[in-house]
Amino acid sequence: MRRLIAALLLGCATALASAEQPWVEEIPAAALDADTVRFVQANAEFTLLHEMGHLLIHELGLPVLGREEDAADQLGFMGLFLLYRRQHEPDFAARLLDIADYWRLEWQRAKPPHEEVREWDSHALDAQRFYNLACLAYGSDPRQLEWIIQATGLPEQRAFYCDQEYQQVLHAVSWLKRHYQRQPGQPAGAQISVVYDEPSPALADGAELLAKVRSSGELEAVAAKAGEAFVLPRPLLLRLTNCGEPDAWYNQQSGELTLCYERLVHLRQLAAQLPRLRQPLHPAKDDP
Repeated sequence: MRRLIAALLLGCATALASAEQPWVEEIPAAALDADTVRFVQANAEFTLLHEMGHLLIHELGLPVLGREEDAADQLGFMGLFLLYRRQHEPDFAARLLDIADYWRLEWQRAKPPHEEVREWDSHALDAQRFYNLACLAYGSDPRQLEWIIQATGLPEQRAFYCDQEYQQVLHAVSWLKRHYQRQPGQPAGAQISVVYDEPSPALADGAELLAKVRSSGELEAVAAKAGEAFVLPRPLLLRLTNCGEPDAWYNQQSGELTLCYERLVHLRQLAAQLPRLRQPLHPAKDDP
């Protein structure tokens, strides 16, 4: 999955940035550094897992208390722990911070009116999603991740309960797995197919690389893992396509999960703000 995202990023971002797309902001010319690639990979993976959360909620009839978008965030976050079991990798904590910081950057980004999340929306406000994910990240291992409080500005009043919040989410997801995961010997259900739409002319420079990504079968492996873990009631589709905007969604009527190529470019643009974002929260003042 990581190689998939890195390949798409390197092959498509520059070409898309030069296209006539209304949502594209200028991308700095500097080469991609390790922090940028990790940020894009982590958030592209989280986007996919979030939408997979919607898919499972609707296809398996999972019970949801509260807003579905909050539940999908929690399922996506926990997928990083339970699905891939990467918490022992050296950069895992940094990836958790990357996912929270995506929403801090969205919160701080000046948006046109049609992109603003309103108080009545089914999605939480960007600031709320930032603090919710920062809290889950810290709460997953308070002893080792205490630095996340300083890095995110998470208030003590919230941080004090974050370990309990994480345990609640872990308990809920573990319950879902026990009750809905495919059991040994249980017949397999339907599968998730993967479709790559032809790149737009703006993606022509990345077409050859995209073909290599398709031949690697990594995205198909992610879809197969979901199909093996749960008994899906109908065939579903995961589509990578050109959308004209940096988006991703799950359509419960058609059973199709869409991941837009343009979202990778948007993540690359936001990553350019990381050095500013991660300066000390309260830099020392110069002596008078």
